[in-house]
Amino acid sequence: MDDVMGFALLSLGTGALYALVAAGVVVIARGAGVLNMAQGALVAWAAYAFHGLHGPWGLPLAPAAVLAVASTAGIGVGFQLLVMRPLRAATALLRLMATLGLLIILQSSLTLMFAGAVRTSPTVLPTGTVELFGESVGVDVFVRLAAVAALVAAAWAVFRFTTVGLAATAATENPRAAATFGWSADAIAAGAWGAGGALAGLGGVLLAPLQNPLSAPNLLLLIVPALAVSLVARFQSFPGVLLGGLVLGVIEVEAQYEFVAHHPWWRGVDRAVPLAVIVFYLAVRGRGLPERGHLAERHPVLGSGRIHPRALAVAVAAMLAAVWLLPRDWVDALDANALWALIILSVVVLVGFTGQLSLAQLAFSGIAALIAGRLVATRGWPLEAAMAVGVAGTAVVGLLFALPALRTRGLQLAVVTLGLGAAVDALLFQRGYHSPPPPGAGALGSLFGDLASPEGTVVGRQRFLGIPLDKVTDPRGFATVSVLAFVLVALAVANLRRGRAGRRLIAVRTNERAAAALGISVVAAKLYAFALSAAIAGFGGVLYAFYVYGERGNIDYGDGTFAPFSSILLIAYAVVGGVGWVSGSFAGATMAAGALATRIGGSVGEWLGRLGALLRVVVAAIAGLFGLAAGAAVAGDRRTGGRLAAVPRRWLPWLAAAAAAGLAAAFGGAVRDWLAELDRYVPLIGGIVLVVVLSRSGGGMAPENARTARLLHDRYLPGAADRRRRADAARLDQALRAAPGDAPPSGAVEPVTLSVWGLTVSFGAVRAVRAVDLRVVPGQVVGMIGPNGAGKTTVIDAITGYTPASVTSMTLGEVSLDRLPAHRRARAGISRSFQNLELFDDLTVLENIQAASDRRDARAYLTDLIFPRPRPLPGAAIAAVDAFGLREDLLRTVSDLPYGRRRLLAIARAVAAGPAVLLLDEPCAGLDESASAEVATLLRRLADEWGLGILLNEHDMDVIMGICDRVIVLDAGAVIAEGTPAQVAADPRVRAAYLGDPEPAREPAYFPLP
Repeated sequence: MDDVMGFALLSLGTGALYALVAAGVVVIARGAGVLNMAQGALVAWAAYAFHGLHGPWGLPLAPAAVLAVASTAGIGVGFQLLVMRPLRAATALLRLMATLGLLIILQSSLTLMFAGAVRTSPTVLPTGTVELFGESVGVDVFVRLAAVAALVAAAWAVFRFTTVGLAATAATENPRAAATFGWSADAIAAGAWGAGGALAGLGGVLLAPLQNPLSAPNLLLLIVPALAVSLVARFQSFPGVLLGGLVLGVIEVEAQYEFVAHHPWWRGVDRAVPLAVIVFYLAVRGRGLPERGHLAERHPVLGSGRIHPRALAVAVAAMLAAVWLLPRDWVDALDANALWALIILSVVVLVGFTGQLSLAQLAFSGIAALIAGRLVATRGWPLEAAMAVGVAGTAVVGLLFALPALRTRGLQLAVVTLGLGAAVDALLFQRGYHSPPPPGAGALGSLFGDLASPEGTVVGRQRFLGIPLDKVTDPRGFATVSVLAFVLVALAVANLRRGRAGRRLIAVRTNERAAAALGISVVAAKLYAFALSAAIAGFGGVLYAFYVYGERGNIDYGDGTFAPFSSILLIAYAVVGGVGWVSGSFAGATMAAGALATRIGGSVGEWLGRLGALLRVVVAAIAGLFGLAAGAAVAGDRRTGGRLAAVPRRWLPWLAAAAAAGLAAAFGGAVRDWLAELDRYVPLIGGIVLVVVLSRSGGGMAPENARTARLLHDRYLPGAADRRRRADAARLDQALRAAPGDAPPSGAVEPVTLSVWGLTVSFGAVRAVRAVDLRVVPGQVVGMIGPNGAGKTTVIDAITGYTPASVTSMTLGEVSLDRLPAHRRARAGISRSFQNLELFDDLTVLENIQAASDRRDARAYLTDLIFPRPRPLPGAAIAAVDAFGLREDLLRTVSDLPYGRRRLLAIARAVAAGPAVLLLDEPCAGLDESASAEVATLLRRLADEWGLGILLNEHDMDVIMGICDRVIVLDAGAVIAEGTPAQVAADPRVRAAYLGDPEPAREPAYFPLP
């Protein structure tokens, strides 16, 4: 008992810190609807600001504490007004990435301002001690706990009892509805950000001394346990936040004592406790497929993956010429750029193509470098073999990282991967390693180190394919290896984008439900994406480890190269470059430390330094031009310039130019010094650019670069547009050459009967579908009608495997469906459409049809990396394209289609899969009378000419009565009538269900199936 109480007392400070950080996360989530990943960085800012104000500046404790808290509150409000308000209509995932930008800005600023000396945070609390349960406990622990409890209680009371708190909840759930009652969602969000920032500031002042000496990386990672606590509290319960923080603190202290103190091999396991909480919670709460009503996230724009051989040859030749002709510092910058671009390609595969936001990519790189380095150092393996094992091992680790992604997505997955990255850093990278192994060490101990012997991983001078991986002795050879490695992997990723495997990944990224409906295994796609991404990151990580440490022959895994913050920076570079584009990887990598942007900035700084007194004139002239342009833009803007009188508006551009020139002249020397040390500012610049890119379009540099290149290509190369049109025509001809446009669907599955008996679906205590029986035979259209909420869509979801159900029997021909997952039912011959279409908006119409009709062989996951052979569409797909009149739209992006064409495409895509039975969920919703009649005619043709069985859920009674052979009527989840359209229309129970007719029938009217 004493031990338990002792651990509880020792953990009070840590638990209170977790609770206070989590409370700030919950306040911002409830008041602004944003998951703030920068809450730990705000705590770090407050702690360092408190130190700076009290120490170097000499302010008394009280004013220093107030200013530190006010600074974090101001940062929160400013971030909401400048960044999050323009992003109010963006997806939750993009807004989370914006908070990652804030994290980068704060962390980079702290590094610039406080790097070097050891920093400690002063304490404002009493320092006496008391004796409890045999432990000497500081009075400050109880004061901190009381303060945190009071703050959390105050936050609970505000949200529970005040009008402002209720309005905050309403504005987060429905901003428009809140606005009708006079509440501004932007003002409430600003208040929530200010309150959340203030709580972070109080954490930095009251609780940061527990973390002395201060470490910004450790403080920003407070977000991991805070997210664990917030998840358990469901981002709602403040009492749950306080209790969860204290319990988590106890568990961590217990883990430190039982595992780390007695077994050094378990070092870091205490920091993995929050990860265990997160993964367990999400595994229990998550779902394999999103529920109906889940809103698909809008993702950054995708590149086409097409390779232009001449442009590629010129680019590769230019890079290799630069490697062998430029001075060495430029060669090193190009080497670093290529290696960062290689690792960013792993982000393109996982985030860009598959939509799985991972904040642990550099953990993959570090694991591969660790495995390869240890095999070289302790086993004497050649680097090529060690690298192969390291990459393969990292791919296996990628599969393990993918397991949470099978039941989580979006924001939740970002939280899990951040926790995984932090756990890997604590368990594997922050260890001592020895080379060679000490006598008596076991096989595993000799490979992965002994904390008592941290000599490092001594790899010596290594060669890869005969080329030294040493940027001192052979920088040009190393850079050549890096450039060629990037080019080869980039070609493989571009091939993946154009192939069948790439279409599967993009289908999963866009809409998992729609992907499963086409027979795509969402599980297999995610596992493959994580494994491939991990392998690419691992390959780049091994090379980058030798780039950083090869010259000294000793790899240090714990210096931050593979830390979680570096993974966040990597995501920033990928987004800035264009995360959905292969070319965006190289563009984004220019911003990395030591890459081309740094080298360019250094060269500009050196050149400016040679100007001497002319520097200020040159900088002033450039700044004056920018000021003139900015002033002209403001004066010409109707909202701002219109408020000015004619004279001030005329002089505004010149006044802005003069002000900018004067400031530039005054600070010209500082600009030179800044450019000369640009590498120190690269992370800060990356965070700022990330926030700017997200607030504008989120597409990054690559889409703009591609658009500019196309315009220049068309302008200066005669016939370029004609050649592009001919290439597009050739692509279409190749895709459609399998059969004439009026050929029958030769690729369709043999039509069979769908039989469902005793289908029941329950949601908790509510029974949504009650013992429904139905049959859909080949060549028949079976209508399903009923009032809203009758259970029609639920029946379709249950048949196609999206909703758990109990059933007596469910067969398609001779195949039993009731135990098959959704994608296996689709492959068996069931295809469906959705009420809200759920098309792949980022793809073209042709790619949507291809995604439906592609073969589902696993071999494509390997062969498409090398040669994604273009295949013609199957006969069923071609016939569907022609039947629905989509030939002219095949190369159009789906998002550019009008609504009526999108409706037709949704049905055509379902038909292109070559099904035996087609289940359509309100295909005429939103269409006018003529468009509905056109759809009805097409559906009747599918039944009569193709022999398809169709189950049609539709509210348009003209369509139902005009084309259906039989009609099933549902009310409150039960079948109340079944028969021909005329029989059903005459049934009094149907009239009662639809019109409230008081005359009920004594028994349900059933007419036997033929």
